[in-house]
Amino acid sequence: MGLANKTNIKIEILEDIESGKELFLSVTQRQQIARVLKCSPKELKKYEREYEFEIVSDDSIEELKRKILNRETNLRCPMCGEPLITRIAKMYDLEDNLVLEPKAHCVKCIFQIK
Repeated sequence: MGLANKTNIKIEILEDIESGKELFLSVTQRQQIARVLKCSPKELKKYEREYEFEIVSDDSIEELKRKILNRETNLRCPMCGEPLITRIAKMYDLEDNLVLEPKAHCVKCIFQIK
């Protein structure tokens, strides 16, 4: 909680960074964390993960979204085959209609459906 207060970065974002869900920091986040930790932003940058990006087809992503909305379980990442953590975000449009948005992220690689 102390780092979150000192950097003005939400605790949830810091938890995602620590757990590996969020793999890349924005320049501002990197600068804020470096200032508090008394190191250079370049030092933090070397700990960020480097990945070669594999393109996942739009059809695959749409199929995954459909499965998430149908509450299917044991879904796998289309990039690495590891388990996906999924959820359905409940949002409202401008006319106050409920909109369900499927969300997912891989437990191992950078794949996400935001």
